[in-house]
This record gives sequence, C-alpha cells and structure tokens, in this order.
Amino acid sequence: MIDNEQAPELDTNTTNEDTNTTDEDASTEPTTKSKKGLSGSKLVAVIAAVALASLLAGVLIMQFIVSPAELAARKEAPEAGPISAPIELRKIENKIITRGEISFADAVAVELDTAGSEERPIITGNLPKVGDLLEAGTLALEVAGRPVVVLPGELPAYRTLKVGMQGPDVLQLKQALASLGYGVGDVTSNLFDAATSEAVAALYRDLGYKAPDGGLEGRKTIRDLERQYSEAQDVEPVDQGLLRDIEEQYRLAVEANMVYLPASEVLYLTDLPRRVDELRVKRGDVLSGSPMSVSGATLSITGTVSKQDAESITVGSTATFVHRGKDYTATVKEVRRGSANTENKDEGSEGDKNSNSGDSSGRYQVVLEPQGLSAEDVTELRGNNVRVTIPIAATESEVLAVPVAAVTAGSGGEDRIELLISKDKGGMETALVEVTTGLAAEGFVEISSTDKRVKEGAKVVVGR
Repeated sequence: MIDNEQAPELDTNTTNEDTNTTDEDASTEPTTKSKKGLSGSKLVAVIAAVALASLLAGVLIMQFIVSPAELAARKEAPEAGPISAPIELRKIENKIITRGEISFADAVAVELDTAGSEERPIITGNLPKVGDLLEAGTLALEVAGRPVVVLPGELPAYRTLKVGMQGPDVLQLKQALASLGYGVGDVTSNLFDAATSEAVAALYRDLGYKAPDGGLEGRKTIRDLERQYSEAQDVEPVDQGLLRDIEEQYRLAVEANMVYLPASEVLYLTDLPRRVDELRVKRGDVLSGSPMSVSGATLSITGTVSKQDAESITVGSTATFVHRGKDYTATVKEVRRGSANTENKDEGSEGDKNSNSGDSSGRYQVVLEPQGLSAEDVTELRGNNVRVTIPIAATESEVLAVPVAAVTAGSGGEDRIELLISKDKGGMETALVEVTTGLAAEGFVEISSTDKRVKEGAKVVVGR
C-alpha cells in the first residue's frame, strides 16, 4: 500500500506545465490569425504600389541625369546660319533734326544819336504802346518836336547826311527811300545828290513835318549871292572871274540850303516791321539811353546745326515742328555762321548726317519762320523750345529698300545684295545680285535691280 505522502511530485508538476501551456496558446491565437490576413491579395496590392512609386521616382530622377557625352554636345555652338531681313517697299526721307527756341526775331534795344541836336532831347510825343508795330516810313517817337522816322537798314545813323556827301550810309538811305516808292535817281550810287534831297523832302511832307534845310539864314545867303551876281554883270567891262566865283558860291549855298537828313531824326532797323516789346520812356522825359526795345513782328525759330548739315539745308524749304501734340510748319529763312544764343543742343540729322560732329567754332544757325499761326498760337508758342525736323532729301514715292547692312561692295566696286532663296528640294541657298543704290536714311537704303527676284518681301542676308 502506497503512502500518499510518498507519491512523486513529478506528475503534479507536469500537470501544471500542461495547464500553463494551454493558457498561453489560447492567449496568442488572435495574433496568428492577423498575420495570415496580410499574406493574401492585400499584400500583393501593397507590393505593386511600392514598385510603381519606385519606377516613377526613377524616371523622374533620370530627367536630371545627363551623361558626359550629352553634356559636351550641349556645349557645342549651333551651326551658323545667315541672318536675314525682308526687302521693304517704303518712302525714304533724309532729314535734319534740331531743337529751336521760338521768339520774336532779333530783339534789340533802340539807340538814337541826339548828340548833334540843337535842342534838349525831350520826349514830346508819338509814343508807341507795347505790342505796336514799327513799319518802314512811320514814326518811332517824337523828340523835341521833331520826328524820328523808321527806315529799313543795317547801319545805324552815325552822321547827318547832306547834299554832296558819299558813303555806305548814303546808299542805305537811298535804297530805303526807293523801297518806299520815293524817286532817288541812281539807286546804286552812294552820292547824296539833289534827287536824294527831294526824296527826303517828300518823306517829311508825308509825315507832316517841316523838312530840315538851311533855314532863313541859308535863304538870305542865296538871295545875297543872286544880287551880287546881277550887280557884277552890270559893271563894264564884266569881270568873268568874279562871275565864276559868285556862281560857285551860289552853287554851294543852294546845296547847303537843300533838305538834309539829321542823324537824330532817323532810326534804321532790319527785318521790318518790328514789334515794341518794352517802352522805357514817357512823354516829358529827357532821352537818356535806349527809349525802347523792339523785336521782329513775327515769331521765328532759331536752332543750331553743324557745318555739314548747314550745307545741306536749302533756304525756302519747309520744315515741321510739334508743340503739345499740334503739328506746325515753318519755312527756312536763313542759314548763317555761329551758334544760336540758346542752351539747346541739336539732335542731329538722320541717315548719313551727323549734326553732333565738330566743335562750337563750326556751328551754324538756322532761322525758320512758322507759318499759318493764329493769335492764340503766337501766345502759346512764344518762349518755347521745340524739336524741328528739316527734310533735305526724299524719294518721290515708295521704293524698294533694304537695311544698309545688306549692301556690300563687289570686287569691281559695284553694290550688291545677297538674296536668301529656297531650294527646290528644301533648304536655303544664297545668291549675290548686283543692285543700284539710291537715297539712304534711317538705316535703310534705296535699291533697284533688273533681277526679278529683287522684289518686296524677298529675303536678304544682313549678317551671319
């Protein structure tokens, strides 16, 4: 009989281990089932998505990977080809562009020579107003009751002119009187003769003033000589020498008594009529210095150009200018040596001209007169600086023209262009064609040719 207390403990332990194992297996069963789910179709889909993403990433990365050979090829210059431009149909105009100051022409201060006057130079009347026009044959003002008449001329009055005198001032007087319709005899002579005196007398009559002459004293001298001559003729025997002497004195007395022109009673001005810009005296003032300043009655534009451009400008040609969007025309009145008294620099001519060449010693003034201005235009334009365009040459109509760079010189000095021509089987080729060139301006040159391929739209080579 076995004692329960002596029974081996091994069985008991074994039973416990089996029991523990069973419990552990039970606790891990759900995990085993989850792993078996990823091994199906879902796992395949995941693997495919990862593979596709890797493929796309590889393709993208390859776009930025360049082989050394390809990189070297990219650095090589492309094959050179001709640069072309079309033959155009256009009007070519060569012109000079400058800037000009608009003002009333040649403002001057009026100067009067009153040094030889016997009276105090008091301003007694006939004063003009600012804006009035001084015209040839009219009065500028009245000094000491005597007129100051305006006449055309460049030389100032520097001496009193009388019968028998000669000089350039006499010639100027005669030509001025002749321009007003007075008869002066020989208008090319510089002698103040009896005809000149009569013309001066007529001028004074028309002005309503007594003409200056020898006065009472001169007339008395003439009467005395007439009496002496008569008495000498009554003496027997007649003294011929005495008669000749009296005749000479009489001639001189008559000349001395003829109408003359005092320097204080004439004002010579160029470019008449003139506009009174400023009046510096009033009635009753003693004349001292300039009584007024005057300028041209019409606006003028004065610009500066180079000697080369000056030689290309034709007096009488029509120019254009723009002010505040309005187009105006002007006529070239004069081209003269010397820079204009403005701060402006000319912009130069177009085409083959270059107005900016040379220094100030070689500059020329160009004077233009605006046309068709209204009173409002005059007020608006005066004192402004404008851009003036002066055409100097132009084609009569539209002509075939190419860029200047398209024309080259042949071995014989002939002008030629290089046409770009399509081949029958594709591609392009070039052909040299001789042309006759004409006016050049604005980067283009006129061409003509007997070759029918030279036409509007055809391509010409301008570079490579």
